[in-house]
Amino acid sequence: MRGMRNHEGRDNMLGAIAGDIIGSVYEYDWNNIKTKAFELFSEASFFTDDSVLTIALADAIIGKNDYGQVMRRYYRRYPHAGYGGSFHQWAATPGSGPYNSWGNGSAMRTSPVGHAFDTLDEVLSKAEYYAAFTHNHREGIKGAQASAASVFLARKGASREEIRGFIEERFGYDLSRTLDEIRPDYRFDESCQGTVPQALTAFMESRDFEDAIRNAISIGGDSDTLACITGGIAEAFYGGVPEPIREAAMEILDEDLRTVVAAFYREYLARLCLKPTRHEVVEGMATVHSGW
Repeated sequence: MRGMRNHEGRDNMLGAIAGDIIGSVYEYDWNNIKTKAFELFSEASFFTDDSVLTIALADAIIGKNDYGQVMRRYYRRYPHAGYGGSFHQWAATPGSGPYNSWGNGSAMRTSPVGHAFDTLDEVLSKAEYYAAFTHNHREGIKGAQASAASVFLARKGASREEIRGFIEERFGYDLSRTLDEIRPDYRFDESCQGTVPQALTAFMESRDFEDAIRNAISIGGDSDTLACITGGIAEAFYGGVPEPIREAAMEILDEDLRTVVAAFYREYLARLCLKPTRHEVVEGMATVHSGW
């Protein structure tokens, strides 16, 4: 276990939001770029459903409100953010239940869970709970849990190899392939199982936050979602989002979304600065290894 990094609560979910915005203009096969040399922000950059639903989850956690109702409220406020067809139908149909999705939407929106709860067991439980409002397929739940657990472990001081080992053992994801092996043949894949391992690998091979985002987008495919998942983990691991990236991302959000981001930050900053002991983190990882 590495020494504990003294940075919890600095940016919370801004890593995921920045990744989404940066990836927004590179999504889909016809916009993909298979290189790390690209402009981070442009006049065309925008926030997508990834940011909207991530912030909606933060809002639900802060207010202890029903996430289904909060998602529908955000959907009405931002109806053209780029939601999938099944989500459109669900959100526009009050009272409808989950639709057994294995899509990566459950994993893209879950980074607030990794910041807001105190133990790995609780993070895994809450990730399943919030995913299952829509994504109650086992793969959808697994993707959300893996993403949230990676954020939690990163902010608690786990090393890359400790995160990799936990994710591989608990969820069965293959993280052995390098980006150079993944990149040439990778195409748009909206499934958790075709997105989460790749996003994790982008983080694993990174040197810093910006490098992690560049790794994720260079894979191709669902670029905003890959970078959203990678960004959430990288922010927790590296101790925040670099100031220029943070400012650019916040500028693109509207005032309502910025207000929720700020409220989530205020709510969890103080309590997230409480450090676990090495024993507490290692013991927590060992306890949940056997529970899958």
